[in-house]
This record gives sequence, structure tokens and C-alpha cells, in this order.
Amino acid sequence: MTLRVVDAGADGTLILAGETEVYALPLVGLTLYLDGGSIDASAVESGMTAEVWYTGGVQETFPARFSQVVAVSLSREEGAQYDLCGLYLTVLEDLWSADDGLNGGAELVSVDLSKAPGGLTAGEKEAVAYVFAQRHGVQGLTMTYDELREEGYLAGEKLEDGSTAYSFTNGLLFTVTPDESAEGESFSLPVVCFSAEKWRSPLGAYFFTKCTASRDDNGWVYAIGAEMIS
Repeated sequence: MTLRVVDAGADGTLILAGETEVYALPLVGLTLYLDGGSIDASAVESGMTAEVWYTGGVQETFPARFSQVVAVSLSREEGAQYDLCGLYLTVLEDLWSADDGLNGGAELVSVDLSKAPGGLTAGEKEAVAYVFAQRHGVQGLTMTYDELREEGYLAGEKLEDGSTAYSFTNGLLFTVTPDESAEGESFSLPVVCFSAEKWRSPLGAYFFTKCTASRDDNGWVYAIGAEMIS
């Protein structure tokens, strides 16, 4: 099975993404190959392509796990889209650190990459949300604002004008969207233009706007055009 490395496994387990699924692959006892030679687990990078060779089945857990893995063959793809998941994980971490008072008491994080530039697969979006949530010891979701509201995750408060104000009392919603102010396409390799938001309530949110990311031989770097708080 050919998958994408989303997290390089600092704890000894790779997190891999397919088209729709997320997989966990413990590295203990496995033989890893890169460019025809064997490598140590410390040489694995997020963004790599991983061919997992196994003789058993796939356990229906979350993340899914392989039975009887024989070997893992890794490769680096050419092109500026390499490790786009890593870029968005960096942005999410920076948002988490910004105005960290918003994070207090959060038990859930929902990461909405449904409109994120770059065409990530459903599995990659799910894997990014899972890795990010695991890093902060919370439950991860991939719901949009509307989905959170419809599923009852948001608390509503009636206002004097009859409208309803919603808040995520026990969680945070992280959203990455194309930068609407960018000239031309928001995703035109090797440049990605986007905005990102951490939201908890109408009066509790933090924004990165007019962000521009590019990738060179050392990986993705991005600049924030402006930061806002509400």
C-alpha cells in the first residue's frame, strides 16, 4: 500500500495517510529502505511516500494498523508540493501558541482543511487533525463550523435582536482557507496563499491573514501578512 508520511514518528510510530484513511505504523523491528539502501528510523521525514509491504490484514482501529509488516520502502517526491501536510501542521502549531489564553479548558479541536489550498486527500486532512490533537492531548475532529453547530458541539445564546451567538465552550475550531485577497490562484506552486483562524466564540478568535508560503530545498517557510484578534 502506498501512503503519505504525515508524522515522522518521534515516538517510534509513523502516522500515514491514504486517500481516505489514517494509519499508524510502529517502526520497532521493521526494515526501512530509501533509494535502495536500508536506513535508520531517525532518517524518515514527513512528506515522504511510504510503500508498506505486509502479509496480514489491516486492523479496523483508528488509526488503522497493519498486520505482519515485512518492510517499508520510502521515497522523496520531486516537486514543491512535498510535505504540504507539514506546512499546515506548522501553521496550526503557531496558531495554538498565539493568544494561548483561548486554549484554556479545550478538550476538543476541530481542524477544518476542507478549503485549504493544495488539494489534500481526505486521509491527509484526517491525519493532520489527528497528529495535531495528539500533540496537545485532546480529541481531534475534522468538522466545519456548520457541522459542529448541526451536531450539537456549539452552545447557542439568544441575543436581543433575535439572532443566536454560538460558542465552542469545550473546544477550538482551526480553519485554513485560500487568501481571497491574493492575485491569481491561491495555490500556484511553488507558492501557497492562505488565511488561518483559531475560533472559540464571536469574541474569542485569532487570525493569520494574507499568509504566503513557499518551499525551497530546506522545506516550507511562510510569512504572515497580518494578525487579528476578536
